[in-house]
Amino acid sequence: MGAYGQNQLSVDSLYQPDPHYLEDQIYFGISYMVLKNLPEGMQQNGFSNAVKLGFIRDIPVNERRNFGFGIGLGLSWKAFYQNLRVSVDEQTGAINYYLLTQEKYISNSFHFRQLDIPLEIRLRGSTPQKYKFWRIYGGLTVSYVYGNSANYVTNKINVSYQDIHIIEPWQFNLHLSAGYGTWNFSFSYGLSPLLKRDLQLNGQNFNIKSMDFGIMYYFL
Repeated sequence: MGAYGQNQLSVDSLYQPDPHYLEDQIYFGISYMVLKNLPEGMQQNGFSNAVKLGFIRDIPVNERRNFGFGIGLGLSWKAFYQNLRVSVDEQTGAINYYLLTQEKYISNSFHFRQLDIPLEIRLRGSTPQKYKFWRIYGGLTVSYVYGNSANYVTNKINVSYQDIHIIEPWQFNLHLSAGYGTWNFSFSYGLSPLLKRDLQLNGQNFNIKSMDFGIMYYFL
């Protein structure tokens, strides 16, 4: 009887809340980017993509610690392939841009390097002993573009202009990741334009935004 009671106690103890239990604090993600609200004549081409890596401080608020919040810090690298050619006058510093319509080229792209601050609401089916579970994490990511470039490549030319001043430095995105197990579906919707609103192309103001579809991997 004593042995049975001892075994029963040890089994029950597995399910007691762990006051120090945290989950999913390091993340890695890759995604495909779709550009929206393009001015007339501007087209997306190539494989626009994003890679992100960072740390989110898990902040559970209930006893089971499967619901809570998260605040983090990370880096992301984004590449947008499209037909808006950008060049910078070396003497005056003036920025020129126009659409590539007749020219033959290999690639034309913008590249962003961002510092990200994700803010999340987190709901999951985990326990301290359960390593495969469902999760739904969503919130807002505030990003600062600390570096950018415009790249243009043909068979004869390969030029890159660094830190061009037509990029909107502050980016705000709604994000959601959901799934079961290691890899999860991720989605992000841009609330702010990629290029500054006061710029015009063919009489239209820029309001280019992006949507990201990808996968997210959480660990630790």
